[in-house]
Amino acid sequence: MNNTDRGIIKWQPFNSIVEEEKLIKKVIQEKNKIQKPYLSPEQILENENKIIEAFYEQLWIEIYYFENGFIKKTKSQINQLDAVFKKIYLRNQKILLFFQIIQIHML
Repeated sequence: MNNTDRGIIKWQPFNSIVEEEKLIKKVIQEKNKIQKPYLSPEQILENENKIIEAFYEQLWIEIYYFENGFIKKTKSQINQLDAVFKKIYLRNQKILLFFQIIQIHML
């Protein structure tokens, strides 16, 4: 009877389980993605007006935005507006494009 340790060879079957788990999580994440919600011109104008108001009055806002198939949210103040490239620079170091914004709430 040989009592030698097989080393890393004995753990190789479990390595494939970890890889399968990563693949399953990725498939589930891709399945949960949605399309960007449609915003009417009135909703877009309302969002832009709220952005301008929050910027000049330094109000805290909660922004719901679309990114990579998911709707995310963040709370912050607006640090800078870039009207040329339609970007919003937030105090929490996040940069959003106007077309990403779904909804804004003043806090």
